[in-house]
Amino acid sequence: MHPLNSAVKALIQMMEECGISESPILLTPDYDLPKCAYEKGVPVQVIFGGRSAVFVADEPVKATTKASFMVDAPLKKVTQRAAAAGILNAVTGFLCTSRKLHACRQEEHTGCRTELARKIQNKRIYCCGNMPDVRKLAGNYLVNRPEDADIILVTGDGLTRDDAVILSEIPKEKLLYLGPSTVGAANLLHCEHFCPFGRANLQTSED
Repeated sequence: MHPLNSAVKALIQMMEECGISESPILLTPDYDLPKCAYEKGVPVQVIFGGRSAVFVADEPVKATTKASFMVDAPLKKVTQRAAAAGILNAVTGFLCTSRKLHACRQEEHTGCRTELARKIQNKRIYCCGNMPDVRKLAGNYLVNRPEDADIILVTGDGLTRDDAVILSEIPKEKLLYLGPSTVGAANLLHCEHFCPFGRANLQTSED
C-alpha cells in the first residue's frame, strides 16, 4: 500500500472518533508562502478548523472539500496525493499531533542544512524526492537504491510519487521525512520527522 493511503486510513479513523470527518477543508495555492529549502513547487495553504498548514505541490491545487472524500479513495494521481498530504498536515495540526506546519524563514535555511549534514554524516543516503541541496550534502554517500541506504530521506514531492509505495516495505527506523510538507504523514505513520526550525503558524517560531 502507498504510504499516503496508510496515513489517510489512520487519519480518517481519528477524525471519525472526533466527529470532524465532514468538516470543510480549504486548499488554496499561495505563492507568497515561505518554502522549505529542500522543496520546489507551488505552496498550497490548507486550512482546517482555523488551523493553517502547507504542502508544496508540483502544480497548483485549489479545492473546498472534506476529509471524507479520502475514505477508500485510491489516490492514484499525484495531485490527489498532494491534496491528501496537505489535508493530513492541517488536520493533524488541528488535533495538535503535528507542530511544524509551515516552513522556517529563509535566514534559518543554513542552520537547518548544518543540522541535517550532522545527522546524516557518514551515512549512506537514498533520496525519495528531488532535494538537490540534500544530494550535495550526501556527496559520495549518496546511493541509487533504497536497499543500499542507511537512511532514506523523504520530501513532499517524493512522497506523492508512484514509487513511494516502496517506503511501506522499509523499516521505519531507516526513514527520515523532511520539511513541513511531510509532517502529517510522518506523524500518522510513526516515522521520524526532521524540520528543526519549522513553524506552527506564520506568525511565530513556536515549536
